[in-house]
Amino acid sequence: MRNELLIPMQAKPFLKWAGGKTQLINDIEKALPHDFRQQNYTYVEPFVGSGAVLFWILQNYPNIQHAIINDINADLINAYRIIAKQPNELIEVLQQLEHEFHALVNQPEQKKEYYYEKRTAFNSRSTDLATQAGLFIFLNRTCFNGLFRVNKNNAFNVPMGDYKKPTICDAPNLLAVSELLQRVEILNGDYQATLDHVNGDALFYFDPPYKPLSKTSSFNSYAKEEFDDNEQIRLRDFCQQLDQLNHKWILSNSDVRGKDPNDDFFDDLYQAFTISRVHATRMINANADKRGKLTELLITNQPKKDYLPVIKMNIDMFTKFDKPYWVFKEKVNVDDIKIDKSLMSFDNPILNSTLNNIKYYFDEVFWLPITVNKDFYLLDGQHRLTAAKQMNLKYIDVVIQNTELLENNEDTKITKKSKKFIL
Repeated sequence: MRNELLIPMQAKPFLKWAGGKTQLINDIEKALPHDFRQQNYTYVEPFVGSGAVLFWILQNYPNIQHAIINDINADLINAYRIIAKQPNELIEVLQQLEHEFHALVNQPEQKKEYYYEKRTAFNSRSTDLATQAGLFIFLNRTCFNGLFRVNKNNAFNVPMGDYKKPTICDAPNLLAVSELLQRVEILNGDYQATLDHVNGDALFYFDPPYKPLSKTSSFNSYAKEEFDDNEQIRLRDFCQQLDQLNHKWILSNSDVRGKDPNDDFFDDLYQAFTISRVHATRMINANADKRGKLTELLITNQPKKDYLPVIKMNIDMFTKFDKPYWVFKEKVNVDDIKIDKSLMSFDNPILNSTLNNIKYYFDEVFWLPITVNKDFYLLDGQHRLTAAKQMNLKYIDVVIQNTELLENNEDTKITKKSKKFIL
């Protein structure tokens, strides 16, 4: 029986995937080209994995009408192709697997036997493609930590996880993903071949197998081919080629310097480009005590922002506040702004929670410029100024408030009580 479920508004990754990028989307968004929403870019993911960034891009940037995804993992790409072309057949396979697996919830030995039977069937790669995709998703949903790992013979070898009744068939989401994939060209092979399919301006997002932080932390065996340091160098060379062709790219990888302050592998490798360190959480270590927050690298060939041009962005907002004692000033050096707290309207302490919110939800369209007096002493916006410094901005827009004119202007209806003036 064919499935006629309605397609929901939001699609999400259909796999649990070690190193999935859902948690980095806010940082990736900040690294997008400034004209990404206006221009007709081709979006390219040469290491697609679970597709978290792909689905977010396609749902939040409707101007992106053509995307290209690739992965060297043939089983993963088969799943994408089946979801794109045969979603109902796949749903029927998964519904059957879910029904049979859940029926064994109180029979641990038979449940384990069922899992390894399906793992053997998957590794034989002798079933039809829809069934093979179903087995791939089944194993992903029932194996240890959702980890996909194969040996040199390309045999999936992850043991069963400890789940009672995991969701194996999420039919509404599979249909939503299928709808999005109608705009996507799906490739299986070496990542460099994606360039052959690009016409016009492109944005590449690279999420390659990460360089291990230690000899025991290598979880990059998503395919039988090893992604070692030489492969990391080859990827850098490809990024240089894209830069010469005027394509934009963003790349994420592990921050090996965070583990070893003397390890400059990536800092040296990408020294010609913009390197940012962003916070992430790793949850794939078998030892729970070794999971937790750490930094990862986000590298791009776009120049790092050093200026916050908010006045041009918000000129309509400020027109109604146009007063003789207000002057807009663009591109003021952050280091030229001085602080004397006796001049401020408020003397609030600097709170890390507020700073983190400003940076996390940063949007230059809604960022209000700070206010200074004619000598560039801060009057209002100490959190915004501190956040700008932590974001390594060199220049910001400000509003200069002439306090002498403000004091003598009868229309303001402000009574001077001290050196502090209220906007």
